[in-house]
Amino acid sequence: MKRAFPNGDLDDLSLVRQEQAYTAVMYYNPALKPCKVETMEQWQENPPKVFSTQEHQLGLAYLSGQLSLDQLENHNLQRVLKHDGTKQIFLGECKADPTIKTSQIEKIQKQLKEQQAKDDQYRKENIGHYQPLNYKPVSPSYYLKTAFSDAIMAALYARDEDYKRQKQERGLKDTEWEMTKKKRQHQTRNRHEDGGMHL
Repeated sequence: MKRAFPNGDLDDLSLVRQEQAYTAVMYYNPALKPCKVETMEQWQENPPKVFSTQEHQLGLAYLSGQLSLDQLENHNLQRVLKHDGTKQIFLGECKADPTIKTSQIEKIQKQLKEQQAKDDQYRKENIGHYQPLNYKPVSPSYYLKTAFSDAIMAALYARDEDYKRQKQERGLKDTEWEMTKKKRQHQTRNRHEDGGMHL
């Protein structure tokens, strides 16, 4: 996280929030290059497609038990499929692939849920204070908007001058928009009160 967000105050984020951001970074930026604010905003508006249709099919074959992990040649795909959080983003990306049937993905999600319930039960019986951390199925854009909400972005870019300047500019634009909106409402109200301007 420190490599991806060198100007962040990560201690200001709860572990759950750090985990969300970390999962997204591990999926979309495994090389851990420092993430620019613009990049994060682009991700939120238009999540990048990380894998090809063929890789989607291979990943789904692994998740449904037809292939083993070492049969997948793409190491990035192997890594993504090993972890619950990145696995859910992968399934969300597969859902956006028009060549893949939604029913195929839903069947796999059901299998994964059943397996997770079994694992949770086993852990509860063997680890006294075990609390399951369940990842819900999500679309990539919803995940990214949650993982990089305004509050999280403020912590991740706490000491980033570009981010502060951008935020100020956005704040000014919002204020300007609000003022012109009020002005328009006021003008409309005055016209109505004059009684002769509207048809």
